[in-house]
Amino acid sequence: MKEIKLVITVILHTLFLSCSGSDSEVNVVHNNNQEEGNDSDSAAQFGIGGIVSNCPQGDSNLFDTPVITNLEAVDRSKFGMRTWKLVDALSDEFNYDNGVSSEAFRNKWKLGFVNNFTGPIPTIWTGEQVSIENNGILVLEARETGVDADRRLLCGMISTWAKSSYPLFQEAKVKISNSQLANAVWMLSSDPGTTEEIDNVEAYGPRIRADGERAEREYFTNRIHLSHHTFDTQNGIRLDYQPKKQTWMSRKKSEGNCSRDNDVVWSEDFHYFGVKWVSPSRLEYFIDGKLVKVVEGLNVEDGIDPQGYTKCGEGITREMHMLISHAAQDWRYGSVDNFWNSSDIKTGENTKMRIDWLRVYTPTGELNQKSCN
Repeated sequence: MKEIKLVITVILHTLFLSCSGSDSEVNVVHNNNQEEGNDSDSAAQFGIGGIVSNCPQGDSNLFDTPVITNLEAVDRSKFGMRTWKLVDALSDEFNYDNGVSSEAFRNKWKLGFVNNFTGPIPTIWTGEQVSIENNGILVLEARETGVDADRRLLCGMISTWAKSSYPLFQEAKVKISNSQLANAVWMLSSDPGTTEEIDNVEAYGPRIRADGERAEREYFTNRIHLSHHTFDTQNGIRLDYQPKKQTWMSRKKSEGNCSRDNDVVWSEDFHYFGVKWVSPSRLEYFIDGKLVKVVEGLNVEDGIDPQGYTKCGEGITREMHMLISHAAQDWRYGSVDNFWNSSDIKTGENTKMRIDWLRVYTPTGELNQKSCN
């Protein structure tokens, strides 16, 4: 068994703060030496930490963050990225006169996945379901097609032609769809087997459907999935590692109410989702300008790559494409048939996922190349 080198700590060590006249006490972990405007590396300056609300955290897969009132992008100067520059080849404001048919858009984005894979059944990833609204908002909308054994859900997917390795910061302004489909902004390597993945945000829409009824698989609703994957193929079997502890995040709309009825409904507004790929062994996740989760460690339980699946050096190192996608995920329903038989929303206006912008930064503003790809 591999020697443990590092320890993973995710937002549960506590420095207790109380709010006068309120039951909204929160637990905070941070390095008190962190100074605003310090552009030194955040891995050294900030340390491991984050913020957890005083609400019960549920099972080990869940965590809940405190109420915030200001929705804003990350102030990069506070997290070691003051001088980092925008990478044009991986970033987009989606302001195109001719929409997705624009030559400039097509030069940056592939309509579809990073290779010829069209998605897990019943999903079919296609550029046909991708459009740009007049105000410069990218829209992914699902549409049902076919019958019986050929029944499929056409879902939008785009991926950058360019790719980069770490250090890298990706942030997106996103409005989750008002359906229970998977909404995702992520990164993926394009080596054979697509073996390394970082998920900035993955969300499954609101707990209360547009028809006023509860979603059928409400565990996943009104929550944000913050995770990563490493993959390997052994004896013809594709192996998939991702951490399990505290990968599902919720946030309350107001203080003093820890019920699920008080969860933020992510489809009601645009929110800011970011992930800093600090190093092969460290990821930092941000929502609405706040650090919410840190994962660090290679050969440790629930760390970056405890199974040793990565082959391009230890940890997550391969150059990755930026992806934005919609999907039907039958695993949450138990089977493809159960997905189709559910009353959850699958097609039409309520499935629209909207992205205002995607911005990627590196220390130089250039793509970080990795010889092993």
